[in-house]
Amino acid sequence: MSAVARDSKTLASSLPSQLAGGKTGALLLHGFTGTPRDLASLAERLNGAGFTVSLPRLPGHGTNASDFLQSGWRDWSRAATDAWMDLAGRCESVDVVGYSMGGILAALCASRFPVRRLVLVAPALRTRNPLLPFTPILGLFVHRIHWGLDPSAVPQDPDSQILAREYWQWRYSRQAASLLRLKRRANRALGRITARTLIIVGDADSSVPVSVVRHIEERIAADRTRHVILEGARHSLFSGSHAERVISEAVRWLTEPEAPATVRT
Repeated sequence: MSAVARDSKTLASSLPSQLAGGKTGALLLHGFTGTPRDLASLAERLNGAGFTVSLPRLPGHGTNASDFLQSGWRDWSRAATDAWMDLAGRCESVDVVGYSMGGILAALCASRFPVRRLVLVAPALRTRNPLLPFTPILGLFVHRIHWGLDPSAVPQDPDSQILAREYWQWRYSRQAASLLRLKRRANRALGRITARTLIIVGDADSSVPVSVVRHIEERIAADRTRHVILEGARHSLFSGSHAERVISEAVRWLTEPEAPATVRT
């Protein structure tokens, strides 16, 4: 696939959104092969709490495989940077929430800009995939590899079926190599982050290990951090039984002043 398909378009459920609110902004960044829909419930809650919310769609996401194959780390990083600057142009201060790869992009934003508060949900600053370091080489030879996907695990709505067909049932070598590059850049930037930071992870996550919490807390320059480890929670922290807890913790962190604390639950 050398070009974006002629009939490409963004799925209705994957469109970006802007929610007008007060003078504090909240930038919400979705993950690798994810869409803005993943954080839509959090966006609504934050907007209800008075935030002006920006929920961008990262390039190559929420469309189709040919579009995704044309995207990479520079596109995703630039999109996150532009979204932050646009929100900062409308608000007096900006908070950032990042989920999975969005956590990487959120960390990079917080290292570059005066982010007020930061929430990292299952941040892919550390990952379990042993093949990820080899994707720069693998990507020279193969664009994507078919991967088993349980059909029963895919929601039955039409957009989810398309996302499963175009994204979730494949492993994209070059895009994974871009993820690796972003991950390395963000890890080097942790020492420049001063925003008070909340980290939320699941102890049953097969993608991001719990050790990412200590990894971040040992390197970050923020003077106030907190972490929440959800027992039995997998990577999809914004869906299922743990979603309400994740949303509540994020909203509370962004709306209430807290003393320094480390919490394990």
